[in-house]
Amino acid sequence: MALTDFGKAVRKARIDTGFTLLSMAEQLDTTPAFLSGLETGRKNVSPKWVGLISDLFDKHSYHINNLEELANISNKTVPLDGLTLQQQMLVAGFAKSQFTPEQLKQFSDLLDEINKK
Repeated sequence: MALTDFGKAVRKARIDTGFTLLSMAEQLDTTPAFLSGLETGRKNVSPKWVGLISDLFDKHSYHINNLEELANISNKTVPLDGLTLQQQMLVAGFAKSQFTPEQLKQFSDLLDEINKK
């Protein structure tokens, strides 16, 4: 089964930090099969696992950008818990938008710029 973008990011991090699937599983007190399921999208990636995986790589001075967002895409869900009504409306609006890929890229660039401030 093909890797999700979440899986590609985690696999690259594993390789770059010298972890095998087995050694990473041992560090996280789980099985290689479970981690493989996260990488391939056969298993949903819970916020708990995003945190554990992120913490493991942070301990090895390796940061994966947008890991939570990559997990949400892998899960094909975006949690709305804790978002204001305005934020929820924006998520719903973008999900049903007719924006072109170029327009969405412009929105993404704008968000990146705003978040840098």
